[in-house]
Amino acid sequence: MATKELSKREEEIVQLCVEGLTNDAIAIRLGISVGTVNTYWLRIKLKVGGSGRTDTVVRIIKDKAEKALASANVERTSFAELIAERERNVMELRAALALLHLAIDQIQSTVWATDTDLMIHIIANGAFPARHCGVNWEVGKSVYQIFKTRDPSDLAIAAHLGALAGLETEIRLTGEFSNILLRVVPLVDESDESLGCISILNIVGN
Repeated sequence: MATKELSKREEEIVQLCVEGLTNDAIAIRLGISVGTVNTYWLRIKLKVGGSGRTDTVVRIIKDKAEKALASANVERTSFAELIAERERNVMELRAALALLHLAIDQIQSTVWATDTDLMIHIIANGAFPARHCGVNWEVGKSVYQIFKTRDPSDLAIAAHLGALAGLETEIRLTGEFSNILLRVVPLVDESDESLGCISILNIVGN
């Protein structure tokens, strides 16, 4: 995997998902909250990548299969057949792969998750249209592009940089974005290494 290795708990959550457990069932099995399960999925997606939740799990399965097959020196034809079968099995789990979006879609806030370069990897535009303040709010954009500045003293930028340093910030923005209440929290792995940050944005009155 050309990404960070998953922790033992992250591997456990992926395996339970592949077995067909929903987030609620995973939470019950592991004795943790559904919110904590969703946070683990954010970490997993930022480590592994993928265009969607199913793609993320497929990448993990491919990586495991490739390592196992490489060590056993299995021919590539067998590898291709195994991957095709695994992908079919994963696609059948679409209903179980609600993960992050099931939780986010039910709230009015706009939520996004970034990596350490402040590139947006996941976004749910609950409160904002896809285009806001003249900028498309979408995966692939950076926080700098969204807020139209790289000035580290800008309130929005400072809040995100603070989250990368382990700080949680809640602040009302000014200027063009003065109708936004922004909360930014760190996103870290189990060893407290920064993976990025999670931002929650709400529209507020004047």
